[in-house]
Amino acid sequence: MIDRLIAEATECDFKVAVDRDAYESSANFRAGMEPFFYSDGTQFTVTLPNLNYHANTHQVAIDKLKVTDSTKAKIRLVFSHIGYDVAFGRKEVAEIIGISQTAAGNLINKLKVSGMVEPVSGLGKGKYKFKK
Repeated sequence: MIDRLIAEATECDFKVAVDRDAYESSANFRAGMEPFFYSDGTQFTVTLPNLNYHANTHQVAIDKLKVTDSTKAKIRLVFSHIGYDVAFGRKEVAEIIGISQTAAGNLINKLKVSGMVEPVSGLGKGKYKFKK
């Protein structure tokens, strides 16, 4: 545990501890969202970017879906890997989640019915992007 702890500062009764593994394994973590540490002779600062910024809309939409919790978790995992700007299809979803392409197609169909994704033209049949 101590080797996973990347920052700890104690001053008076104030303590800050950040576990990099826990933070970076969060569903909304993306490259460029790493914690930032700064210290000088008088202060120690930890900046943790808000992992829910831009993701909250989809988190709320996912929570409202009438699907199993397992399906919601799969959708969150796909969104955390793909985000808004990358087109995806059955193959990409299957690789991210570790399921068959048929099951990935079923998941994409649930996303289409819910209105969370839109088809993308010019990249081949069956490509989608999450709607912003």
